Amino acid sequence: MYAQQAAARYHEDTVWILFLLFWANPVSFDSTLRAGLEALQANHLLVARAKLEEASRIQPKNSTVLLGLAQTYWRLGLTGLAHSAAARAQSADPDNPIVLHGLAYFYNESGEPAKAAPLEARYAEKAPGDADALPRAANLYLRAGQPKPAIDLARRALVHNDRAGLHYLLGQAYEMDGDAERAAAEFAAAIRLDAYEESYYFELARLYLQHNNPADAVRILQGGEKIFARSAQLELALGVAYYGLRRFTDAADCFLRTIQFAPQTEQPYLFLSRMLDQVEDQLPQITLAYAAFLKAKPDSYLAHFLYAKALWAANASPHQIEPLLRQSIALNNRFWESHYQLAELLERRHDFEEAAAEYRRAIELDAGNADLHYHLARIYDRLGDKAQAVAEHAAHQRLSRAENAAIRRQQSALSYSDLKSK
Repeated sequence: MYAQQAAARYHEDTVWILFLLFWANPVSFDSTLRAGLEALQANHLLVARAKLEEASRIQPKNSTVLLGLAQTYWRLGLTGLAHSAAARAQSADPDNPIVLHGLAYFYNESGEPAKAAPLEARYAEKAPGDADALPRAANLYLRAGQPKPAIDLARRALVHNDRAGLHYLLGQAYEMDGDAERAAAEFAAAIRLDAYEESYYFELARLYLQHNNPADAVRILQGGEKIFARSAQLELALGVAYYGLRRFTDAADCFLRTIQFAPQTEQPYLFLSRMLDQVEDQLPQITLAYAAFLKAKPDSYLAHFLYAKALWAANASPHQIEPLLRQSIALNNRFWESHYQLAELLERRHDFEEAAAEYRRAIELDAGNADLHYHLARIYDRLGDKAQAVAEHAAHQRLSRAENAAIRRQQSALSYSDLKSK
């Protein structure tokens, strides 16, 4: 991916910039400055500070010294001194392209891309021979959350060099700017120019899923899988796209293949758990996958819960399920679904007092869940506690009315935002 490659090059040690300035402007304090820059390059920060401060006493407005001091102070954690030195470097030589580039590097490294971006853009104007300068500046504007100047810079870069990475960068900028149609066109252009970059397929499919277009996501992902036949990331995304088309069997097949490719990744197990009632024919395979997941992660609360949930869907014995749920709770007492599943199991065997306790604990952890209040109200009805039952029924009705159905569906369904590789 171009932006990542450019960022990696941009984040390489830039002390060479300071050496360029030094050789371009040799003065009598050269040995002290050289010693300071060499110490900075070797990360001998205390020596670098001493030498560069000595050099600054000789030439207090030398931009090479000031840039070196800015980097040294920053690495030593002396934030105020670092920014003061950077500001003085900019004042000392505001039109020097090497100074502009060095300052952009400093502000980017110090977590201020909004300051770095315009400096790198000015450097790009003064250094037309640096083909990566415009994309670097565009990427900095994206990091600063400013898509419009990023769009302008990326488009200017494309005039000189029609590269896949630049189309991808422009697509990111259009997406941030809310122009999904142009973003999709640029991601597609990136794929046409470089069909062997997996992330391009994934990002275009993610964009389609985000905008409720699973059919086009399927088309893109199927094209990607012809090249990346064992990509866990693309297989997972394809499963989500099939789910969006309500092709549950195909979705489950994708998630099971994702587990084969990346058995330690949690997302396919979680996705499968949300559709167990839709894939009864595949329950044996899913249950085996969950059993293997638990064997691989015996200390995982999630693995215990998921295996219990699959066994529940397969109508296994409660004696098999209950220990798994209790162990999940023992490993993580703050996961509401384990409490909820255990409460349902206890309710089925008429252990209403303990079921009520588990429902109450689930409500503590997810107070806005209307269904939990409904189940607890039903338990209180069975226990003959009318006052508590009325209160829980009222809570259920209040939350049900307040809920936005679309949001609740999104929370319980497979979502494009879950497509983050681990």
